[in-house]
Amino acid sequence: MNKSTVKKILSYIGAATIAASPLAAQDKIIIKDGAPVEGEILSVDANGSVSIKMANGTLPFAKAKIEKVELGVRPELAEGVAAVQQQDYAKAIATLKPLVDKFLGIDAEWVAEAAGDLAESLAQTGKTYDAEQLGDKIIAAYPNSAYKYKGMIGKAYTLIVREKYDDALALLKQADEALTPGLVPDRKIMDIMSDLNYVRGQAYEKKGDNARALESYLKVVTLYYQPEKRAQQAQAKANDLRKKNPGLVIE
Repeated sequence: MNKSTVKKILSYIGAATIAASPLAAQDKIIIKDGAPVEGEILSVDANGSVSIKMANGTLPFAKAKIEKVELGVRPELAEGVAAVQQQDYAKAIATLKPLVDKFLGIDAEWVAEAAGDLAESLAQTGKTYDAEQLGDKIIAAYPNSAYKYKGMIGKAYTLIVREKYDDALALLKQADEALTPGLVPDRKIMDIMSDLNYVRGQAYEKKGDNARALESYLKVVTLYYQPEKRAQQAQAKANDLRKKNPGLVIE
């Protein structure tokens, strides 16, 4: 994890300047009407206020005063994502839930990734109600951001676990039609479309529509291949389908 020394500790909304002192800092809050504040972001509350720990104390910054939040990736993310890949969902929940509880609502790609993986893990362990509730929270936390589609994908996965495949596909179609990937999608859209098509492939596979399942998995491999771990999972799914169904082709 990167470390830097805070050079300035600035006032909170017009208060007097606090003298700077050494502090391990990886995060930054860009204030609309002031200079950036560096420190360790501790949490975001239901109203969007962000609390940051600085050298001389901890202060909350109201959402209305924040232009942008730069949140460093926490090391627990890699552990949680690895647990999902290994289908150790209990470990994934234990690792990812604290991150999501603290940071959901901050516009950071890795937070949305953690929330999506947590929703999947909850559904896989039979906690479908919790998974669906988390999906709604993701949608509410990012109403004007592409990250809200992570919530829709999470809810679709819950529907798959409940064997409501057509409902899951309808929800994924809604998200797909709302997104505009473009000829060269940015990293955020690439990640969302990767998850969307991977989950859609699972819905079609469970439904017995192997051709459309294969098509969805191959979209991940050829078009939406970031993050790499998802593309690898999709390739494995595609290979397994072809092995079980010799001569399977995309319609």
